[in-house]
Amino acid sequence: MGPMIQQMQSQCSACDGKGKTFSRKQEREVLEVHIQKGSPDGHKVVFHNMADEHPDADAGDVIFVLKQQDHSDFHRKGADLYINRNISLLEALCGFEMELPHLDGRKLLIKTPPGEIVKPLTHGFDPLAKEEEGKMEWEEMQDCDCPDIDNVAQAETTDLDTLKKACETQLKRQGVDVGVFVINNNRAYFKQCTREEALEAKKTRRGATMYILKDPNAHADGRLMKAVKDEGMPTYKNPFVHGNLFLILTIDFPTNLTPKNQQKIRALLPPPLNVSKQNPEECEEHFVTDIDPVQSFNSNKVNMQAGGEAYDDDNEGGGGGMRMGGMPGGQNVQCNQQ
Repeated sequence: MGPMIQQMQSQCSACDGKGKTFSRKQEREVLEVHIQKGSPDGHKVVFHNMADEHPDADAGDVIFVLKQQDHSDFHRKGADLYINRNISLLEALCGFEMELPHLDGRKLLIKTPPGEIVKPLTHGFDPLAKEEEGKMEWEEMQDCDCPDIDNVAQAETTDLDTLKKACETQLKRQGVDVGVFVINNNRAYFKQCTREEALEAKKTRRGATMYILKDPNAHADGRLMKAVKDEGMPTYKNPFVHGNLFLILTIDFPTNLTPKNQQKIRALLPPPLNVSKQNPEECEEHFVTDIDPVQSFNSNKVNMQAGGEAYDDDNEGGGGGMRMGGMPGGQNVQCNQQ
């Protein structure tokens, strides 16, 4: 009898059974990041195949993400720049001159053309407000349709929010630019066209409601601002084309004027828009004053809350008053009408 030989096989702990091993080596390398003029906030600069290397695999990328730093005076929106400045009423009516140091160190002397006045911004218009991307505004037209334009899609719903969202998302992703949709007989029909084409094809149709894209330039006159042309930021990948520098001008009005000065100004300005034609003896004369609307609302908020009980007429005693119930302790408060 010879010796018994037994063989055993196990996985190599060094290479995990792959048949080879490797070691990692750290190297230091300097990367020069070139930031192009006009690069937007969040822009990425990618260095391909400059990250960690692994056997039998491609090296990763090194990505630098640009973060825009806020400026104390200038505000950026795309390629345009905005800056806030205060001017007096005299400067608004008779023109102004102001020196403005630019971002690149130049000093600009900004003037208004002779005879031009500065108007306050339209109430509620914020030039720096962030616009909702893909948001579409619609105009409603009752008893209207444009049957000559072919339907590109239809929906079995009349919910406006659902239909508007479908135009902004689902249909747009499919390459369909809806310019109008019509609701009729509990269905919605989408049509791909421009606003001008839809208005030209518009016809009267009882019971149908047409929703057409609003004209984006309808209120353009109310958005006009004083600006210095081509003094904004350079545009990305085309640094020779610049945006504009807009002036957000706040007019500082005087606190008061003497009646004599008011008469002089009145003689120089166009006539007033509001002139009373009534006999002063037949009207109640009142003078306006400055009141905070928020404070005014809060001062009466408790008394103006809706209650569960109606006011009861109290005609007893011929006082012609109103009685309010529900006070603590069962008390009633009587208010006499003037």
